[in-house]
Amino acid sequence: MVLLPLQCVLWSCILTAVYPEPPTECRENQYLLNSQCCTKCRPGEKLVNDCSALTATQCVPCSKGEFSDTWNRDRRCHEHKYCDPNLGLRVEREGNSETDTTCACEDGRHCTSSTCESCAQHTSCGPGLGVKRLGTGTSDTICEPCPDGFFSNVSSAFEKCHPWTRFPESDKSPGGDPHHNGDLPVCHLLGVCLYQEGGQEAEG
Repeated sequence: MVLLPLQCVLWSCILTAVYPEPPTECRENQYLLNSQCCTKCRPGEKLVNDCSALTATQCVPCSKGEFSDTWNRDRRCHEHKYCDPNLGLRVEREGNSETDTTCACEDGRHCTSSTCESCAQHTSCGPGLGVKRLGTGTSDTICEPCPDGFFSNVSSAFEKCHPWTRFPESDKSPGGDPHHNGDLPVCHLLGVCLYQEGGQEAEG
């Protein structure tokens, strides 16, 4: 009867040696493998061999044109983004082993998405509309209708609305009001000028 408890203790030691209990939690920038914590590869590196009971994790730097921006256990680095000029893109900042290349749009264009994988021409504000806010590399033009007293007769991505033409004061136009002048034209929205003919307005 004394041998039974001893056998249990012996088998318990053997099982513990063959199947050690895994650690409950690895530290930051480590990963669990075969019941032990291996150190991850640093940003700018990729994994070659996992750690073992006798060796540490083996990592190598990313190749030219590649990057890794986090602590990792990946066996391949990511390729740098290509800024395709056929899509209106240009390189804003070259990437390195730890960061990706940043693309931006050429002048007169804006990104079509948050990742800026392609560009679109800035919108032109048509006649009767003026530019409220100019387009940028990440946002399109914002247009607004011309208010009273202003006009636009062109399509443009940068022109604001222009004020109507005002004529100087004269003896024939008391107060400088062109509506009271029978000889000078009255310029309205879109730049259309009307002339007084026999007390009636005629388009000029």
